[in-house]
Amino acid sequence: MNLTGYSDRWSVRPGETMTFHVHSVAPTYEARLVRLIHGDENPRGPGFKEIELDSSLDGVHAGAPRIIRKGSCGVVDCPMPAGSFTLDMWIRPTLPGPDRQGLMAWPSGDGGAAFGLFLAADGHVECVGAGPDPLRSQRPVVLRQWYRVRLAVDRAAGRASLTVQPKRWSPEAGGVDRVEGAFGGAIADADGRLLFAAGALEAADDGPRPIEVYNGKIARPRILDAGDATIAAWDFAAKAGTASLVGVDGSPDGRTLNRPARMMTGPDWPGATNSTAPLPETHDAIHFHDDDVSDVGWPVSHSFAIPDDLKSGVYALRLRSGDAEDYLPFFVCPPRGGAGAERLAVLMPTMSYLAYANESLEVGDAVGMSPLQDMGITPERYAYVAENGLKSLYDVHRDGSGIAYGSRRRPIIDFRPKARCRTFDAPHQFAADLHLIDWLTTKGYAFDVITDDLLHHEGASALDPHRVVVSGSHPEYWTTPMLDARDDWLDRGGRFLYLGGNGFYWVTGVAEDEPDVIEVRRYAGTRTWAGDPGEETVSVTGERGGLWRDRGRPPNDRLGVAFTGQGFDRGAAYHRSEASFAPEFSWIFQGVDDAVVGAGRSLVLGHGAAGFEVDKADVMNGTPPHAVVLASTRGFTDAYQAAIECFAQINPWQGGSDPRSGIQSDILFMHGPEGGAVFSAGSIIWSATLSASGYDSDTSRITGNVIDAFLGGPLPGAPKT
Repeated sequence: MNLTGYSDRWSVRPGETMTFHVHSVAPTYEARLVRLIHGDENPRGPGFKEIELDSSLDGVHAGAPRIIRKGSCGVVDCPMPAGSFTLDMWIRPTLPGPDRQGLMAWPSGDGGAAFGLFLAADGHVECVGAGPDPLRSQRPVVLRQWYRVRLAVDRAAGRASLTVQPKRWSPEAGGVDRVEGAFGGAIADADGRLLFAAGALEAADDGPRPIEVYNGKIARPRILDAGDATIAAWDFAAKAGTASLVGVDGSPDGRTLNRPARMMTGPDWPGATNSTAPLPETHDAIHFHDDDVSDVGWPVSHSFAIPDDLKSGVYALRLRSGDAEDYLPFFVCPPRGGAGAERLAVLMPTMSYLAYANESLEVGDAVGMSPLQDMGITPERYAYVAENGLKSLYDVHRDGSGIAYGSRRRPIIDFRPKARCRTFDAPHQFAADLHLIDWLTTKGYAFDVITDDLLHHEGASALDPHRVVVSGSHPEYWTTPMLDARDDWLDRGGRFLYLGGNGFYWVTGVAEDEPDVIEVRRYAGTRTWAGDPGEETVSVTGERGGLWRDRGRPPNDRLGVAFTGQGFDRGAAYHRSEASFAPEFSWIFQGVDDAVVGAGRSLVLGHGAAGFEVDKADVMNGTPPHAVVLASTRGFTDAYQAAIECFAQINPWQGGSDPRSGIQSDILFMHGPEGGAVFSAGSIIWSATLSASGYDSDTSRITGNVIDAFLGGPLPGAPKT
């Protein structure tokens, strides 16, 4: 990419300052502050809408190209012992090559490798730096198997011995592999830093760049003296939710770069425990990857203090240079404390934006389920993502393990207006949520924008100024503080419109030491990868990951509906229930006379208000008995498949055309405590139908009826408390 960037924050309030970090191949670029209204260029809709604003950011600025320093490693200030010593560690390699990979090494002052243990491209363990030729193990390692590696260096005798011992015997691994040899010369001087999982650190303008990065796990690294007494050792289980490396018994502490996976099973897992809960003796490994990326560390290009009079809304710094264009979006939230806040707010699902950031799934072989796919959308952007290790939490690392951590401090090609998902060639997440922003703006509603970020860090106080809160289209990723805040607000009379699908689904953690980083562990539910057994704990919080449903907090409990299936060919209409015509609920359908609703045009999937990912009521999974289903779909095509967690066994009726699949979208209403209420649409693409018929579609009328009533006084049929 010739022009891109990121901001240090997505959520800001008036008076706060944020920064932008820009990569530009051209020597100059133009910047402009814009307010984003509608981010979809589909000619069947209202078209792209932005409002240019005057600000201190505007104008032509000097640009410079920036690199991304991918690959994780550990760094400790620990000089090489002057006398004889032994390196002792456990390794579990996952992907050798294409070049050698550092295991435990001291770099030289010029950035190259001075001395240490490496995994050669052909899978042999090597000692490098004790002469012109490396000391090599006799056999290559077997991938995804634990080995204890010991390198004994006898400086006085000028000899070294290398021992590679598999934890378990196999014909491929063999038994103990031991080689020894004489030094070919003096060991080169090192610069005093000890590296784990890299061979060297290359100096770069934006910070150190790991090179010769290892793919695999490392546990229990130690340095011993000639009598096997400990000189230095590190406990990789300690402070596993942070970037810290903890030294043992006075050994120097260190840090990791680019957020490798922590709280991973080590060589003694499962041990004597009958639990998969992490213990210091069983979860003491770190999994490093050569394509890990956290904060890319680009210098500040612009600093922007949010003006006191800048209205709450969705904004972006627009960048242009020649034919290149990019947007760096952010959200201006209302002032802290609620002064001047609007009674209506939109909760932008920023945790979900970050989880899906740079989603790069290849669906070319699934055309039957994704007939609208276009894998040729912005190929240069996806190539940039792949080349620089910027993929999403839906993708996998180069070694096949799932990506569990995501950072906002990097370029994100789909957190952009005009972005289109390749799976169905239409907006998803951020760009799709601008459908709602456009509808509210066109309809003249006064509203604020708040975000998941604020909800996580500030709790219910972020919701309290607002009588009514509307969700985005796919609010899938929620942290414990977010759920607690939502429930607290609802219990005190909050009124919520859930205008999405597959929401409140994945347990999500936020790193305390790096709050721009989120973490997700996948081992159940409908997913694109699954972690190894025993690795379901979110390292940054210490809580069990997976689905909120499996943690006893199903979406049904507070929203009435939950995820039931997904498909990517077309949407469907809803058929109203008998209850929807009763006086207690007919106000929701004022101006809508038909028994079938949501059958019209959609800017996502082309047709129908129910589609993509859909939710339904289910009393067996927590839908309260007082919840009322107002309308339901009656079947989808077999491009829709049931959510994995909805069935306990394999069956032949997973497709949407079979009623036994359970794939259904429900419109639901339920009263809540203290005059509160919830309206759920049960579909990701609901908001994509709001602009149809000149913003007067039946879904537009229904949504307007609910918002207007929610902003008003007591609701019809509300129970007396």
